[in-house]
Amino acid sequence: MADSRRYNDWYDKARHDLDGARVLVEHGGIYDLAAFHCQQAIEKALKGWLLQHTGRLHDGHSLVFLSREAKRRGAKIDRYMRDCAFVNQFYIETRYPADIPTEVSREDAAECCQIAEDVMEALMKIDV
Repeated sequence: MADSRRYNDWYDKARHDLDGARVLVEHGGIYDLAAFHCQQAIEKALKGWLLQHTGRLHDGHSLVFLSREAKRRGAKIDRYMRDCAFVNQFYIETRYPADIPTEVSREDAAECCQIAEDVMEALMKIDV
């Protein structure tokens, strides 16, 4: 069993990923990497919430799976389920070369940042 007191460490890492994504959107123009960092921010926030509320660290990287697990355990994230699915598409596709590359626009990356911020605020009950 994981140390459930370490959930704040997961929240801190989530904040760092979101901060990095914002820099990449605003100053770097590296939109695919920004979208990936948003996926990571949400994943880490969900894992932190699940650790805090269940005492165990959940495996997996799917935002769809992790958000369902959190919702099932009482997280108030109903309104973000589709948003999590949108951001989830950028986990693998932005990291590796593909026959048909995923194009991530500035608007997509900015939307991912907003979704990550909203989900994190809902889970962590703080401003991010």
